[in-house]
Order: sequence, then C-alpha cells, then structure tokens
Amino acid sequence: MAAISSIKLDLEAKSQVYRFFISYAREDEKIAIAVYNALETAMGPSAKVFIDSGLRFGLSFQDEIKKKLDETDTLVVIDSAVLKPAFGYTGMELGYFISVMGRDLDPGSLRRIVPIYLDKPPDILAGNEGIKIDISHDTLSMTFEEYEACLGDIDYNHSTVKFLREFQDLIDNVRVKRGAPKIPRSEDQKDLPGAVKKMQLAIFSHLKTTPELTLKPQKQLMVTTSDEALHSSDGQLPKDTLLTPVGAGNPMSIFGLPSIEMSWEEFQEQTKQDKFRDSWVDAITSVVSSALQSQLEVDNSQLLVSHDEKHAYRVILTTGTKYFNGVREFNLYFVESLKRADFGNRDTTVLFKGLELLCRFRSLFLERNSEFSSMSFRIAQTTAIKEMARSMERELNLLRRDALEVGLDKAPVWAEFVDWTRLLQLAEVWRPLESKIRQGLSNIRRSEPDAVESYRKALIADLAELETAMRPLNAGAIAEMAEKLKGPPPTLQN
Repeated sequence: MAAISSIKLDLEAKSQVYRFFISYAREDEKIAIAVYNALETAMGPSAKVFIDSGLRFGLSFQDEIKKKLDETDTLVVIDSAVLKPAFGYTGMELGYFISVMGRDLDPGSLRRIVPIYLDKPPDILAGNEGIKIDISHDTLSMTFEEYEACLGDIDYNHSTVKFLREFQDLIDNVRVKRGAPKIPRSEDQKDLPGAVKKMQLAIFSHLKTTPELTLKPQKQLMVTTSDEALHSSDGQLPKDTLLTPVGAGNPMSIFGLPSIEMSWEEFQEQTKQDKFRDSWVDAITSVVSSALQSQLEVDNSQLLVSHDEKHAYRVILTTGTKYFNGVREFNLYFVESLKRADFGNRDTTVLFKGLELLCRFRSLFLERNSEFSSMSFRIAQTTAIKEMARSMERELNLLRRDALEVGLDKAPVWAEFVDWTRLLQLAEVWRPLESKIRQGLSNIRRSEPDAVESYRKALIADLAELETAMRPLNAGAIAEMAEKLKGPPPTLQN
C-alpha cells in the first residue's frame, strides 16, 4: 500500500512540472546548449528542460526520446543558417511531437512548438511564434568585446526577455491548474536580461568560428549504428541503423527516395518493389561489414546501379568512427563510375557497344569456365552460393545499365544490326528466363542456410536452359554485327 501511495505521489509530482524538449541538428549543438542554459536559468525548478547532448547518435535512445516527447509540453526547435546534411532540425522529433499534439484529447492542452532561429523559422513552423536570435553577418564582423558591449542594451523590453517572462507566467498558471503552488523565483530567474546576454554571447562565440556553408556536392551517406546492435544482428545491418544523407548531393536519389534521414528498416521497406533493392542492401552491408573486420582492407569494390538504371556508382567508405559508448559511424561516398568519351561516328559506337554487350553476355553466362555457368553453380561449395548469386545479380544490373546508356534497350536500335526474326527469338527466350533467374538469385540471397540447396537446384536448371536456348541466338547475333563492321558505318533510325 505504501508503495502504491509513493508511486501516486511521484506521478502527481511529475505532472506538476512543465517540460521542455530541445530539438536540434548536430551542427547546432552549441546553440542548443546555450538555449538550454537560458531556459534552465529562467524557469528554475518549475520546469524540466531536456536536451540529448552527446547522446544524439545512440540508436537505442530513440525509444527514450519518444517517451520524453510524450511528456513534453513545449518542443523548442533550433534552426540556424548553417547548412545541414539533409534538414535543419531533427525531423523524427518534430514529426513525432506533431503526432503527439494531434492525438492529445485534452481541449485545454498547452502543448506548443517554439522555433528559435537566426534568419527565419523553418517553413513548416512559419506560423509558430518563436525567438529570433538577433545575430547578423554584420554583427559577426565585430570582436567579442564589441559585441559584448552591444548587449548592454538588453533590458526587460527585449523581445527574448519578454518571451521568457511570458513562459514564466505560463508555467506558474500551469502549476496552479495542475494543483501545485507557484515556486518563488530566484534572483537568477528575475535577472532575465543577464540570462539572455549569456545565451547571445555563447551563440555569437560559436557562430564566429562556424562555417556558414560547406558545399558537399558528392553523394554521401552517414550510416550510424552500435557495436551491441551489430553483434546481435548476425552479419546484417540492424533494423534501427540510421541512414543520414549528407551535403547537397542527395544520395537518396540513387534509390528513388527523398533526401531524409531514415532507418535501415524503413529504407528496405520503401525500396522493396525495386528490382535493384537486394543489390543495394548487399553493397552497403558489405562495405560496412568489411570496415568492422579490418581497418586497412575495406571492401571498396562494391558497385550498384541507380533505380532509373542510368547510372552506376562505386560505394566507398571514407571514414569509420567508433565512439567510447560503442556507437559506430560510417561515411559512405557514392562515386559515379567513369564514363569514357565516345569518338567518331556515333552509329559505329553504338554498333561496337552492342557487340560488346553480346560478347560480355556470352563470357558471363554461356561459357563453361565462367563462374556464372550452370556447372560452376553445380560444383560450388554451399557456403559460396550466396556470394555467387550477389555477384551475378550485380553483373545483370550492369549489363542493363550499359544497354540503357546508349539506347540499346530499344528494339529498333538493335534492328539496325540484327535481323528482326532473331531479335524476336532473343526477346522471347531472354525475358522469361531473366525473370526466373533474378527471382532465383533473390531466393538464394534471402534464404536460410538449410534452404539454399533447393534454390540452387532451381537456378542451375534455369541457367542450363539459358545456355541451351541462348547460345545459338547469341552467336548468330554476334556474327551479324561483326559482318556489319565490314561495310560502311550503319545509320540508326530515330
């Protein structure tokens, strides 16, 4: 009974405290801390101000963040003019709190969002009353001493001081509404101009040495997870791994996704219908996994094809960081594969590339000593099958990209070099077989170890059928195209 009474008292005490939550992007951490100190001073024991300084990259912390937001009365959103990797504040926190406000059934709820900004509030919060930090480019040209002298004008009529006073009064009213007495204000709480001056000086000092703009046009992705999660994920990236787009290059466009932070689980869910999705998952996982095993021999050989099939990128790990709390960060760059310039007659170039595609197809799938032949899959060790499937899928994707690059995905272009009857036969054989083989590769890659053998047998049968049906058609097409080289350059139809 005593325990129940104690819990009840704790809950009542908890409900009497007004709660702030400061949301910020990592680049604005020092601004957030300055705001935190000002709020702590101004509100005193009547309020609790939460800031996740130093813990932002702890992934298991997200559930705790949501619990804090469920209890929050006011979300303070920090937004500076500094270029962010993908957005100006933590989107998850803002989005979640908006949903909390939406499901709040209390008609007298005082939940609110307050933007604190340098230039203008973020568009989504343009209608919210907030605090503008009055530090301009001209102001930042001053010395610290000159700026400090300017702050002597801050008094109780200053906009930020007025704002803090309004919150003091609001919190007093909330305490009364919740059945708690007002807490007398300390001398520090009464000296709001002093608290605002300290906040402004701290922000000025930070901005004075902070780049306004760092241009990163490359496609860069920050992958954040933890040692604990990695060790329990059986060689895969944990579901709660964070993918954060960095700079202006928007790596998410490679996958047909918007430039927003998302979890690994969300990434896989949003790309599940894309035929390249498995190869994307493999490439990113392989690079990150190799970085865990060796600091010197990282797998930077991974290639992936964009969702629109027009570009191929090499995935390169530039930095791997391990924090003392076990958090891991991996900076991945997506560097587009070099495209060599074409010279001479373009029609001849297309003929050469078409011939190259046919020859590459032959060497990949129709020759006995290829690692992708039915015989190679038949005699390979079971432990090697999944990696063979990954490699084969990557080569199929690259063949597709190479064909699109010069328009060889269109039948009329091929018809300039190959007889229509042969083209029709090639299409009728290849299309259903490609679909079956891609599905077989996907089945192998996603299967449990005890199911690999059954999928291997199905794939071997499909590859054997491919070899039998495509070998004469491929050879005939190569012969026709080679014959074209003996005559004048072909003229392609539009």
